[in-house]
Amino acid sequence: MGRPIKRTAGGLAALAVMAGAMMSFAPQAGAATSNTTLKCDFSDPTVKAAMGGKDSVTGPQAFTVTGPAEGTAGSSIKLNIDPGVSPASSPLGTTVKITPTVTFTAKYEGGSAVLTAVGATLDLPLTANAGIDVPSFAANVALPAKAAGKVDLLPKTFALKIDVADPKLTLNVPCTVTDASPQPAFSVTLPAASTTGGSTSSGSTSSGSTSSGSTSSGSTSSSSTSSTGTSTSGTTAGNDSLAKTGPMDDALSMGLLGGTVGLLGVGGVLLATRRVRSSRNA
Repeated sequence: MGRPIKRTAGGLAALAVMAGAMMSFAPQAGAATSNTTLKCDFSDPTVKAAMGGKDSVTGPQAFTVTGPAEGTAGSSIKLNIDPGVSPASSPLGTTVKITPTVTFTAKYEGGSAVLTAVGATLDLPLTANAGIDVPSFAANVALPAKAAGKVDLLPKTFALKIDVADPKLTLNVPCTVTDASPQPAFSVTLPAASTTGGSTSSGSTSSGSTSSGSTSSGSTSSSSTSSTGTSTSGTTAGNDSLAKTGPMDDALSMGLLGGTVGLLGVGGVLLATRRVRSSRNA
């Protein structure tokens, strides 16, 4: 009887640990695709000669971006960018080294910024007279420091640095999205700006005293004398409101919950093992 009990307990523990790990580390990701029209400029004489004598080329190109659903203003997030097939093509079939760069217009309530994503240099075999298809690449992008709420990333430019071995030359091919209002290729949500008035309470002593006196009727003396520069503690105590949480708090909560589930599974194994030993000793 000891072995079936032991196997059952071990199986339950394994499932519990797996569930805890999945809950702790399961990524929350968002993805979107923006179908745009791109114009590539071949006005540089070297580029023009390499591209078959054309001055420019225009055509469709889709940008698919995957990344975290939430972020923090001023910090970086890692995006996976699939630029799709470019309207630019090579007249010759050869293998080159290529470095892609994509810029996005980051639009959020009250402002906008330009974000740059540079991919790693990779070897890419080109097919003659076929659009250049750059594989998806990962890049870190710094979010605007003043942004809050939903931030939409709209494709703006797509540049290719192409290094040819024979003959040895470097081609810089700039391409620009011509759509007047391109669709977002990705959206990320940032925590709202803090409304706890650190500047108002420190800049005006009268506002600090009135807020602490009005919000905590039972203990105005302790809050006003112990904290003259901050009105957060007095306001929170008086309103019985919880502090605002962000994405990191959610991640921490999920990690604690996953760890708790894993510990419960381990506890089940220990309890089952003790029962087996007790039954054998009896």
